[in-house]
Amino acid sequence: MLSFSGLVYASLAALLWGFVPVYIGYLGDVDPMEIVVHRALWSGVILLGLVTLAPSLFGGIRDARAALATPRMRLGFFVTCILLSVNWIVFVYAVQARQVFDAALGYFIYPLVTVVLGIWVLHERLDRWGWAAVGIVFCGVALKTFHHGGVPWIALILALSFALYGVTRKRMMVNPVIGMFVETVFLIPLSIIYLAWSHYAGQKIFFGGGAVNVALAVFAGVVTVVPLLLYHAGNRALPISIASLLFYINPTTQLVVGLVYFDLVATPKEWLVFVLIWSGLALYFTSRRTGASVNHAR
Repeated sequence: MLSFSGLVYASLAALLWGFVPVYIGYLGDVDPMEIVVHRALWSGVILLGLVTLAPSLFGGIRDARAALATPRMRLGFFVTCILLSVNWIVFVYAVQARQVFDAALGYFIYPLVTVVLGIWVLHERLDRWGWAAVGIVFCGVALKTFHHGGVPWIALILALSFALYGVTRKRMMVNPVIGMFVETVFLIPLSIIYLAWSHYAGQKIFFGGGAVNVALAVFAGVVTVVPLLLYHAGNRALPISIASLLFYINPTTQLVVGLVYFDLVATPKEWLVFVLIWSGLALYFTSRRTGASVNHAR
């Protein structure tokens, strides 16, 4: 039986992530790297507060040290830091370049990639209806590639980096808050060095300075930590294939944001791509209700 709380966490994480482009769009033409740096820095500050002030609820510093006790875990965190940073940088670039639809497509592809990785790496099983759903989604992605006139690299990098991130973290079996805290600890020194270098070079850090911009910089940590906490909680409570398919709420919301907030126009070909992907999703969940399921190998 699926965890109700896991379904709620995974769905809410996807919904909140879907609105992140509004925040990035409001910042305007800020250096994408500075946005990523503030996401890492202030996420670390928030998480430090959580593990310090409420260790019984979120885990403490001792748990963070234990998570780094073995070379395998240290390597795992190093890999997840790289994957998460790549995902952040490409996503911010896509939104600032007004390629919100390509970013949304990336997160439509992400569940497909994660389902396949879950089968190969985590030994989850998918029945024939699940494979048919995956095939329909793949057709949508192939159609997008054909009409794009080349490989949609933004979409593919976003999908692959986040799918690998999710699968790697699930295999590590680490408390979500502690895992995120360790990741940001790795990134904080680099963030401080970048901001110090920018200041030395005469650039105004904190998105140009001023109370409002400083608040917006700090808020980057909030929009990063809250959805990630919910994502990891849902990811741990559900089979990764179910959690990843619920993630379709994210790109659907991004698509709406692109249409309404950014005033973008989707062509008929783009709508056909999205219809194919939504059809695959509908088939997947319909087949779950009729008794088919994704099983864990024993």
